Amino acid sequence: MLRVDDSKVREPVSCSSCNHSFSIESAAATPARVTLTKSQLKMPEVEEFVVLLVNIASDGALSHEDLQKLTDWLNMHAKLEVPAVRFMVDLMLRICADGKLTDEEIFEVQLGIERVLPKDFRTKVAETRKSVYYDQPASENQLDTIENIIHRRPAGLNRRQASEMLDDLFKNPPASNRQIMFLRFWNRMDLATKSRREISQWMDSFIKADRARWLAWDLFKEDCDDDGSQRDPSFVPIGAAEKYLKKVYAEFRN
Repeated sequence: MLRVDDSKVREPVSCSSCNHSFSIESAAATPARVTLTKSQLKMPEVEEFVVLLVNIASDGALSHEDLQKLTDWLNMHAKLEVPAVRFMVDLMLRICADGKLTDEEIFEVQLGIERVLPKDFRTKVAETRKSVYYDQPASENQLDTIENIIHRRPAGLNRRQASEMLDDLFKNPPASNRQIMFLRFWNRMDLATKSRREISQWMDSFIKADRARWLAWDLFKEDCDDDGSQRDPSFVPIGAAEKYLKKVYAEFRN
């Protein structure tokens, strides 16, 4: 625990997740620029600080042991008049304030380290962090979003693959439930794996070729009291179109 003047001591802040403990002076406003400067890098303490930051961040992921090393150093140098040190102390105080340490907060510390490091060190650390992050298994949020779009949950994806898949899905989403209903009606489930845009183009061409096809679809919906709110594709029997198309042609003849 850091020792400071009695008049300025705050209550110690501890994190039960990793046993970090701070007792520092009241927080001052952190300057806008916290990246270490060339002149600051000449200070022995700052040289030591940079070596520590690069060492704990070099593998792209911070462990609780890494955070403990950082905390120990900050507790011993909290009075150092360097904006980067003040920034990291304030950051650690804030994320440990509730006594817990989440993955998101650990990630925030990683970004904080990159912010204070000079560019020569920051670039390599950031690239490693991104590589490690995207090689991890896809997050639950990513998988939930994919499942909501394609109605199945893919297995074995890492974060990079899931991110790329989501980008593609948002740019070119799969068939909608209403489109699948239309494909079932016309027994064209061979098109079900096409994109929403591709199926829409096919539908336009298919209906334009014979207006009776759309009338047959409308007649089916009318018989089933479907006002357009039905979203369950299994509601439509596969190949039901033949029966309704005959009805439409019969009406035309009459």
